[in-house]
Amino acid sequence: MGEPREIEALSICLTAHQATFFKAAKLCVMTFPVVIGLRTALVLVLVLLGLLVLPPSAVAINLNQNASTSLVKVLSDHPGAATALTSKQKSEIRAILAKGQRNRNFICTGISLAGQRESMYRVVLLRAQLVCEYAKSINPSLNTTVKEKIITARKLNGRVEVISR
Repeated sequence: MGEPREIEALSICLTAHQATFFKAAKLCVMTFPVVIGLRTALVLVLVLLGLLVLPPSAVAINLNQNASTSLVKVLSDHPGAATALTSKQKSEIRAILAKGQRNRNFICTGISLAGQRESMYRVVLLRAQLVCEYAKSINPSLNTTVKEKIITARKLNGRVEVISR
């Protein structure tokens, strides 16, 4: 496989599957051996048979049961050089944990503006650490990670980004 007409034939077969399986199989078996070769046509039929045995909806349902939802949020700003979490930030963290109940990883990233004093970098990293500690106090089974990100735009300076996955 790999030639343009073989790729086009595969695309036609898979698109035809969406209409009806038997039309797609007939199209692959009767028409494409001439165009793409018997071996490739048989592979396409086997793929279509697999789709018939395990319909995409069943695969999607199974994946949704095991999948976690990745959530990203930049928490509201800290006042000044404060490191303690505000009640608004705590409620934002609780909301993220509630939305991603199946998620097991919680990443807290302190965002700092490039070129600041070293003490400000430490303050932002401490904020991120406190966010992760608060999340872990709510859900002790979380795996938490604290990171630091240096940026050049002032907009997010001093804030904490959380990722739940």
